Amino acid sequence: MSTDPRQERTLGQLVASATQDISTLVRSEIALAKAEVSVQVKKAGVGGGLLAGAAVIVFYSVYFLFTTLAEGIQALGLPRWASFLIVTVFMLLVAAVLGLLGVRKMKTVEPTPAKTIAEAQETVEAIKSAVEHPGTTVPAPRPEWDRPGLPATVPADTTAPITPAAPPSNGSAPTTPDPSRDA
Repeated sequence: MSTDPRQERTLGQLVASATQDISTLVRSEIALAKAEVSVQVKKAGVGGGLLAGAAVIVFYSVYFLFTTLAEGIQALGLPRWASFLIVTVFMLLVAAVLGLLGVRKMKTVEPTPAKTIAEAQETVEAIKSAVEHPGTTVPAPRPEWDRPGLPATVPADTTAPITPAAPPSNGSAPTTPDPSRDA
């Protein structure tokens, strides 16, 4: 009998281990994508807010523009409508500045998560390499943050799978694996 623990594992244990590793990998990829996209969403929110501010000011400026035209046609005197015109021009300038700032901010938004795509491509290459050359790739240990209920280190002489110490959160009793399915 061989001392290599990889050869002593049953097919069911290998499938369970692969499923757990893939689940961990998918969770990590999703976490990376969320982190990367959230930065871009924040940029888009700031740009959108500036554009919304510009739209509100333009909306109110239209009122002043029409009031200015009405007062100017009616009175043809400089003091009253000139003040409305000055306010209207000032508000339109502010709207133009906010609009330009909003457009610049929106142009900096990168909607594709480049780091996540690169990480996924590396993962695919590693899986292809592991499939082409089985047994030559040593799996990386699980990160500390992804070890709920598991000890930080696993003793080398352990042959039984380690089960989480916490009961399931849905209130039902923990299920035990069916040994007949591993064969």
